[in-house]
Amino acid sequence: VCPNCGTVKKHGFSSVCIKYLTFVCNLCKTSHQAISHRVKSITMSSWSDAEVEMLKDANGGGNDAARRTWLANAPPIGSGGRPEPGADLAVFKRFVVDCYERRMYYGEGGGAVAAATATATATTAAVSATEPEPAETTAPRREKPRKAAAPKRPKPKKAAPAPPPPPPPGA
Repeated sequence: VCPNCGTVKKHGFSSVCIKYLTFVCNLCKTSHQAISHRVKSITMSSWSDAEVEMLKDANGGGNDAARRTWLANAPPIGSGGRPEPGADLAVFKRFVVDCYERRMYYGEGGGAVAAATATATATTAAVSATEPEPAETTAPRREKPRKAAAPKRPKPKKAAPAPPPPPPPGA
């Protein structure tokens, strides 16, 4: 269940907001990205062991931890500006800003999550700066080689119309 809007997906969501360690639906992902929150794909991104560990509830990550902290005082889904599945994207964006940037619904249980968020951000930056990319558990994505642009050829000129045939003899 998406912590922001309550969207339910049987097998979970494929996007994680790294800054707040939450698994989010596509509209919430778009809303986080609109205000420059880093979002990673579960399947299309590389993950370090430290990043995976930070997502565990015991380390302050995950949707339950977000509900206890960032959303502790949030209105019910579908009221008070909190989006519900199918709402307009503008409602999602406004809620994400209010919830995470303005901390309007933040609760007291947030000490661990706030610390975990700072640690996750620092860990991600440290891993990126000091270690080579970790081996991926799935086949790496390969970019298609780009074809070199063919040199532009001048357009062929249209042939002038053929002159009329000469008149037949004796005409």
